[in-house]
Amino acid sequence: MSQANQNVTPIRTSINGKNKPSRQHTRATKALKRQGMAAVGVGIVAATLTALSLNHLASGIELVTGQPGWQAWAMAVGVDVGFIALELAQIMASHERVRRQVGKFARPAIAGTLMGSAVLNAFAFANVATGWMVYAAAALGVAVPALIYAATRVGTALYIDCHTRG
Repeated sequence: MSQANQNVTPIRTSINGKNKPSRQHTRATKALKRQGMAAVGVGIVAATLTALSLNHLASGIELVTGQPGWQAWAMAVGVDVGFIALELAQIMASHERVRRQVGKFARPAIAGTLMGSAVLNAFAFANVATGWMVYAAAALGVAVPALIYAATRVGTALYIDCHTRG
């Protein structure tokens, strides 16, 4: 051992051979876990609303077009799951160039499918309502796709942030 190293005392980084995390690290880890759980909760809400929307959307398509149930359901899945998939594609694009390319097509498609979903959901909700309740039912129908969109954006952002920092 050289003369210079004889006077150096190593810094103790562990207790009993185990690294003890700092208090700040523990808090950050717990905060990320809470954020991850919030993302899961938002995702469950979005999935529940999507199931409701698919049912109402398929009913609305059947009422408007007179098509068989399986065709109405196929169209409903294409509309609602389509706008969710397009939104996720935009959010998860890894490079800004790809995000711009995807967004050029995704944004108008999302806007169109959101409007179509809102109208057909409102139609299905209002179909059995009477009197002034028609307006409340239509408002609920419009709210469902809007909530799915918001939950998709929020849940995905929480999840991505949680897993890029964790």
